[in-house]
Amino acid sequence: MLSESISTDLEQKKQHCSCAHCGLPVPASMYHPENTRMFCCHGCETAYLILQDDDELRNTLQERQQHSNRDLDYTSMDHDAFKTRYVRSLSPERRQIRLLLEGIYCSSCVFAIEKLSQYLDGVISSRVNLTNSTVTIEWDPEIVSLSVIAQTLHRLGYSPHPVDDDRFAEIGRKENRKRLINLAVAGACAGNAMMIAFALYSGVFSGMATEHLHLFRWTSLIVATVSLFGPGSLFFQSAWRAMQTRTSHMDVPVAVGLLAGYGLGLANTVLGRGEIYFDSISVLVFLLLIGRYLQFWQQRKAVHQISLLKALTPQYARRINKENLGQQITESIPLDAIEIGDELEVRAGDLIPVDGLIRSGKSSVDCSILTGESIGVPVIAGDHVSAGTMNISSPLVIQAECLVAHSRLSEIASLVEAGIQSKTPIVQFANAIGGYFVSIVLLLAGLTFLGWAAFSLELAINHAMTLLIVACPCALGLATPFTIAIAQARAARQQILVKSGDVFEQLQNRGTVWLDKTGTITEGKISVVEYQGEAELIPIIFAIEKNVVHPIATALVRDLASKKEFSLTDRIEDVNSLPGYGVCGQINGATIAVGSEKLIEKMTLSISEDLNVRLNQFHQSGLTGIVIAVDGTVKAICAISDQIRPDASIAIEQLKSAGWKVGILSGDHTEVVNLVGSQLGIPAGMTFSQISPEQKLEIIQNSSRQETTIMVGDGVNDSASLAAASMGIAVHGGAAVSLQAADVYINRPGLLGITVLMQGAKKTVRTIRFNFAVSLSYNIIAAGLAMSGMINPIIAAILMPLSSLSVLTIAFLNPAFRENQS
Repeated sequence: MLSESISTDLEQKKQHCSCAHCGLPVPASMYHPENTRMFCCHGCETAYLILQDDDELRNTLQERQQHSNRDLDYTSMDHDAFKTRYVRSLSPERRQIRLLLEGIYCSSCVFAIEKLSQYLDGVISSRVNLTNSTVTIEWDPEIVSLSVIAQTLHRLGYSPHPVDDDRFAEIGRKENRKRLINLAVAGACAGNAMMIAFALYSGVFSGMATEHLHLFRWTSLIVATVSLFGPGSLFFQSAWRAMQTRTSHMDVPVAVGLLAGYGLGLANTVLGRGEIYFDSISVLVFLLLIGRYLQFWQQRKAVHQISLLKALTPQYARRINKENLGQQITESIPLDAIEIGDELEVRAGDLIPVDGLIRSGKSSVDCSILTGESIGVPVIAGDHVSAGTMNISSPLVIQAECLVAHSRLSEIASLVEAGIQSKTPIVQFANAIGGYFVSIVLLLAGLTFLGWAAFSLELAINHAMTLLIVACPCALGLATPFTIAIAQARAARQQILVKSGDVFEQLQNRGTVWLDKTGTITEGKISVVEYQGEAELIPIIFAIEKNVVHPIATALVRDLASKKEFSLTDRIEDVNSLPGYGVCGQINGATIAVGSEKLIEKMTLSISEDLNVRLNQFHQSGLTGIVIAVDGTVKAICAISDQIRPDASIAIEQLKSAGWKVGILSGDHTEVVNLVGSQLGIPAGMTFSQISPEQKLEIIQNSSRQETTIMVGDGVNDSASLAAASMGIAVHGGAAVSLQAADVYINRPGLLGITVLMQGAKKTVRTIRFNFAVSLSYNIIAAGLAMSGMINPIIAAILMPLSSLSVLTIAFLNPAFRENQS
């Protein structure tokens, strides 16, 4: 009896832990002992209820809605801007949308979702694609809204999201479809032309009636005409546009060769003599289109790899609508619907959707996307915040100051995209060679025709057509931009953002690399090691520095705040930044200044002998001094320390070994800068200290006139120098303005990213030059074979795409910026 009882209990537990619909084990997340039936997923649960025709279904949906711990606010999907972007109108009573769903696991999930029309009035159909987890829904907007459909899907356990098919992706799909259709038609024509050719060749040996011979020749003419002026028309369209604009294009010799062969075959067909070449022409068009499609596919692959900035803003925003009696209602809207002046609610943990001014609230903001610094920046009412940054701690109400497309994040993305799309000098050089090459090929084809015409007109046309087809200037035109684009994409994956391919060329010329000290050579993690002066000044220092974006200000706020408990009731007014010096402001009529020792000379500050002696002791210890002055008198001083980056010495040695001179430009005290320079092996003549941003800019400008000059910096005060240098590199932790001014942004700690960039640039340029050599060698050899009659048009059609694919393959095999590169 005991064994039977145990067996019964085990069987009950087994049934209790198995899905009531499919019998699979129930995962921990779906295990609810209090339920009489349990399921392995929401799909099985819904499918079971539908098949049982159980009234429990609607109760279950309502219960999930009440107990859902996720935001069910899908009202933004009912907004006109959202509908314009994502919803397709099939008829006045029929709308269609494709949504990406979370949580689709099995066929039961598909069954549950595709039965949506049975338990939600107004839904006409819902078709699920299990491979990409999307559903295509058609519904009647007069009966049910899209937000209700989305909420229902969410309650079923499948959170919906819009599938963001941007315009370029849609164009790419249409182009891909068009090319495949042309390829299919050309392939059918080539197959039929070859079958007819086999019949004609058979007739040569076994004999063929004259009427049958003419029938096959004319049929072959019709097939070739469909192939040439159908799918093959793109060659003529491109050649015609090139002639209209008087530009050289690789399709010009191809079109001339195809027309020459077709004209000769047409004449022989009408006259009933000679070869007709229609099988060769049809196969030729097919092979050329295969080559073009492979190039197009490689292009799409390369473009996909260059996707540097993804969606860094939320999908929707919460707009506050003020109604009568002061009541506020929050409306969910898509980002495109945000207008200047709209007040938006940003909850803790949300991304800020647009640049704006904080109207109410107090929180911390993660600005790492713009500054590289993940430490939260405190913000209060009156502060400005940027799109893409994250609200960390408390809700905020912000007022939109611009449209989403005009935010700082969008402007940075536009700078990057513009740099990627720009044509570098080496690309322009390749295009110029391609243009001359077309003219040379046409000239050689004419000479080939004249040379062979003395022996046979058919041979002359055949060999000239072969030359026109086999010569491939496209390899020159494609390989260089592809090599650059792929190098940029791989560099981006290593957190090295290269705005323009010009960078790779400029790095081939040796010159001088100027390094900023604080935050570039040093880690930028500054700490206050000593404070000497009046303790009552600490709250004032905190108040004036908390709104400053600079590593020193961050250190003062963090370290000094822990030294004294205080609550500041007086407000700092007229806060002004003094780039290269510090910051000053007014409090209770007193002028407060906090900054480097250069403030003493700039503002003619007085300082006691004791404080001055202590400052000198700071310098001798390699520490940086900070002064705090009230009404022209230094009342307190701080000593701050910043450790040299562990890889700085290695990176500088590698730069020197590569032939670069290295120097330091800093606004810090002379003794501190010299100490850092000596530790890194930088001679005293290449270290400049206590210089202002204007002096730093002057040094960079003078250096740029003499040689290739690279400026490496991270702060706002470096932006002018970054822009003036031959090439500016903004490093990890830098401000957004330095990123905009620089040609390269290295979003990885340390200086070794600079050497990785230089090594990658060297390999990229080497690959480009190798591609030049391969392409020119191929064309010289192929042209010689064609002119001597050693290859025919079919072989030429095979060799032509192979030449392009070979250089594209070399571009993809470029060893630059590989993941294992240190």
